This record gives sequence, structure tokens and C-alpha cells, in this order.
Amino acid sequence: MANTFFRTFSAEQYKLSKNREIFGVLLLPVLLVFMVDGYIIYKANTEVFAESITNPWTVLLGRYIFQFYYLLYPILVAIFVYACCDIEYKNNNYKILFTIPISKTEIFFSKALFITFVILFSVVLSYLAFLLSGYFLSLMYPEIGFQNYDYREVIFYTFFKLFFTLSAISMIQLSISLAFNSFIYPIGFSMFMLVFSIVVAQKEFSDFIPYTGTYKSFENIMTESNSFARLDYSNIVMIFLFLLVSYYLFKRKRII
Repeated sequence: MANTFFRTFSAEQYKLSKNREIFGVLLLPVLLVFMVDGYIIYKANTEVFAESITNPWTVLLGRYIFQFYYLLYPILVAIFVYACCDIEYKNNNYKILFTIPISKTEIFFSKALFITFVILFSVVLSYLAFLLSGYFLSLMYPEIGFQNYDYREVIFYTFFKLFFTLSAISMIQLSISLAFNSFIYPIGFSMFMLVFSIVVAQKEFSDFIPYTGTYKSFENIMTESNSFARLDYSNIVMIFLFLLVSYYLFKRKRII
């Protein structure tokens, strides 16, 4: 059974890796870090940084990058997850999938696992790019002061919690993409929830809205938070809850 699942996962990986959207999820966040690096280098060469500048990991790198991340990441995940489902809608691939001698359970969890792995790699690449950027700037421009602060723990926890946030969002988007064979619904829902979550971010019930997590990541990096909160535990629960919802919707798919 393990060998069958591995073969199914390998087939899903080969099929889904052809989606161009995967490169957007993996590379755009990293590219954004390098663009911010370029802006900081430009400022360092054209302006004199005050000696009293507070933590540059927060004021410069974190503030600029995560202002983009909390708006960009949920949309990238929504587009990527929809593309993973859309490939099955094209040419009625579900008819082929459900007639081969492989269980729907193995097909579904292969797809869900691949989505999770891509998000994990995306977050890890962004984390490494963020960390290495600070080290690079500390060597090239010591006057900025990156080397004066040990921010590794805060950075690790911020990206660690971001992974749970994006995983929860991906499972919600997977449910919507399986329920509706249309680009409008999953992407429209993601954009609406992104705006709504920012509006209600300071309300207590926002901790139960996974889309709030990307905005809270911006707050975490700015306030130097390195602990788990109710939102993070809620996101972990949402991952499994909407994984089951997505599985139910996938099992109910009919051959047309």
C-alpha cells in the first residue's frame, strides 16, 4: 500500500509540477526579498543612516517584506491551489483518474501532500532569503547595524507560523476549488477574505480566520513576537478540518 501511494504521489508530482503557478509560489516571495534588498542597498548608497536607528531587521527588512507578504502570499496560494484542481477539470481528467485502479483516497492525499510540500518549500526559501539578506547587508553595510541584533529566533517563529497559516489557507482554497469549477469563486473568496481579515484583525474572533495569519505575521515581525498564540493553534485545527472537507468533496466527485 505504501508503494502504491508513493507511485501515486510521484505521478501527481510529475503532473502538477508542470503548472507555471508553482514557480510563482516558490519564486515570487524570494524575488520580493531581493527587490527589498536592492532598495535598502540603494538607500545605503544615497543616504546616511542614523546611528540611533532601531533594529534594522524590523524597521527595514521585516517591515518592507511583510507588508507585501500579507497581501501577496494568500493570493499566490489561492492561484496555485486552483491550478492544481483545474488541471483535472481540463479534458475531463477526473474521468481518467476515477477509472484507473487507484483509490480516490490515495489520489486526493497525494495532491494535498504535494500542495503542502510546495508551500513548505516556498516558506523555507523565503526564510533563507530573509536570513541571508540580513547577513549580507551586515557584511556589506555594517553602518546599518544588522550585526548588532540577534533576530534569528523571531524570524524562525514568524516563518514557522506563516507556514501553518498558508497551509490552512491552502486547504480552504482546495475545498472551494473542488466545489466550484471556476476561477472566479476561489480567487474572489481569497481576495475578499484577505481584505475582511485586515479590517477585523484587531477583533478577538479574527483568531479563527486563517487569512488573518499573514497580517499577524507582519505584526509578529514588528513586535518581535516569538511565541504561539490562539490564532496559530486555530490554524493547525483548520488544516485538518478543511483537509477532511476537501476529502469529502473529492470523494463525491462523479464521472461526467
